[in-house]
Amino acid sequence: MAEEPVSAVQLLRSQKVKLIEILSADADFVLQHADSRCLLSCRSYQQVKACHVPSEKTTELLDHIIQRGPEAAEGLIRLLKDEALQEAFPRLHFMKDQQVNTASSAHSSKVDALIFFSQPPDMADVVPSIGLVEDLAGPQHPEDSLVNHSEGQFFLNEAFKIIVDEVLNKGTDVQQKVCDWKEPEELAQLLDLELRAAGEPHHRLLERVRDVAKYSIKTSHPRFFNQQFAGVDYHSLAGRFLSEALNTNLYTYEAAPVFVLMENEVLRSLRLLIGWTEGDGIFCPGGSTSNMYAMNLARFQLFPEVKSQGLCGLPRLAIFTSSQSHYSVKKGAGFLGIGTDNVILVKVDDGGCMIPEDLDEKIALVKSQGTVPFIVSCTAGTTVQGAFDPLDRIADVCEKHKLWMHVDGAWGASVLFSKQHRHLLKGIERANSVAWNPHKLLLAGLQCSALLLRDCTGLLKRCHVANATYLFQQDKFYDLDLDIGNKSLQCSRKVDCLKLWLMWKAVGSSGLEERVNKAFFNARYFVQELKKRKGFYLLHEPEFLNICFWFIPPSLRGKEGNPDYQEKLAKVAPAIKERMMKKGSMMVGYQPLENKVNFFRMVVLSPLVSQEDMDFCLDEIERLGNDM
Repeated sequence: MAEEPVSAVQLLRSQKVKLIEILSADADFVLQHADSRCLLSCRSYQQVKACHVPSEKTTELLDHIIQRGPEAAEGLIRLLKDEALQEAFPRLHFMKDQQVNTASSAHSSKVDALIFFSQPPDMADVVPSIGLVEDLAGPQHPEDSLVNHSEGQFFLNEAFKIIVDEVLNKGTDVQQKVCDWKEPEELAQLLDLELRAAGEPHHRLLERVRDVAKYSIKTSHPRFFNQQFAGVDYHSLAGRFLSEALNTNLYTYEAAPVFVLMENEVLRSLRLLIGWTEGDGIFCPGGSTSNMYAMNLARFQLFPEVKSQGLCGLPRLAIFTSSQSHYSVKKGAGFLGIGTDNVILVKVDDGGCMIPEDLDEKIALVKSQGTVPFIVSCTAGTTVQGAFDPLDRIADVCEKHKLWMHVDGAWGASVLFSKQHRHLLKGIERANSVAWNPHKLLLAGLQCSALLLRDCTGLLKRCHVANATYLFQQDKFYDLDLDIGNKSLQCSRKVDCLKLWLMWKAVGSSGLEERVNKAFFNARYFVQELKKRKGFYLLHEPEFLNICFWFIPPSLRGKEGNPDYQEKLAKVAPAIKERMMKKGSMMVGYQPLENKVNFFRMVVLSPLVSQEDMDFCLDEIERLGNDM
């Protein structure tokens, strides 16, 4: 006599021990996920190809199905009662007479389960070979959704576990490698990069997720000193996850009400640190774009007709920047049609700072030749030496010649948070525009780049507005100034303010100040220890966080006068870099500069970095380079 019906969840709970024993021992088959979409039919096992998942996962996954509730439980029970499956696994016969109240799924006639199981010998005709579930590209029925929320959320949970393990645990552990170096051919094979017509099961996708994490550079590792970004802030990371999940396009208040207000507030707070109580701004996709925006705005202010008439009626224009400024200045000149030949490079001193007297002379010379200067792009924290141009003195020159003054503070503007060190940016409040990348020193995470303007006349909007009527209708029911998309060159624009806002809310301005001060302290410690060691020589006494130095191996010491000395020294840093990368012990950058051969550029900014890490860096360079 059949038993009285019970709920699917109750049945699974009552039979849990027995099911675990059968599924693990008989089939080594594990149910990974049950859901409301028909992913495969029990009556068409020809569509199934076997995939293996370890049997020890059975308990965990069965618990997961029970926790998901009636719909998932019913999907599993329908699968377990299937005739073909019971024929292959006789110990499941007891499920045949179990009566279940089905009160959940609208697709109750379907088997709502995605299964992975190892192929037993007697299933060869039923399950042809290892591979994929076929014919899942479209819905099984027209009314079915192409998006399976619970399946997707389960996958997301599993992927997130991998991210936490590989990136946030191992990726910040000094006992782990900064990188697991592979040559391109081997790496391409390991990653299985080929894109195919059929999709792949989740367990394989999760393997790919783990591979991507495993073989990527661990930029949050305490011994990653390679770039001007490093470390991790977990509040910012939560903001990045949230903005990706929301998938908001930041152009109108109706589409992004929260983030229009948030971006305005974050930009206002950054402007206050510069010293501007009023102004404008926008988040851009990187500091290079911020610098290009500034050039475009400066040209538009001087020649507003360029927007409608183009370049034909303009005189030859000139941009002034230091010889050690970021390469985006030249890129921007090419992109905007100004021409890279019209970027005038100003001399720098030994520390890499622009010389205002040379700037003044070059502006006068260009004017005498009939060219029209229109912008001076200063740098607060150069890429290589970390130099800060003397902004106050440059501002005097710009005012004298009535030129737009832009400060590329992508790297160094975050020093404004520090009362102890903000003197490096003295005069920044006199600039017309500032580029600032909180994803660098502040650890906001890529990308987080702001362009800030002193202008209050709406120049940013006038320069870029296109009045797309399907977005920027003039008869909306709210304040049209909240539709900020007309300020941007982009239409689709990511939310980059949330990561900074959430981090700033979490630690406050004082916490960000501590971060900046610690980075300076660490850099000074590294310089102090470097000076104690034989074979290490500074390029120049650093004023910021970039420590540029040579390591002279024993074979070259005392041979500075030899004709091939510079040639041999130039090969040392690249060779040590190759060794450290292949060993995976750390990452430090190198480069030449003007007439100086390759040297190391150590960038110390992550709060995770300890004095032991910096000592290790010096020790490791000696270990890797002493035999050269």
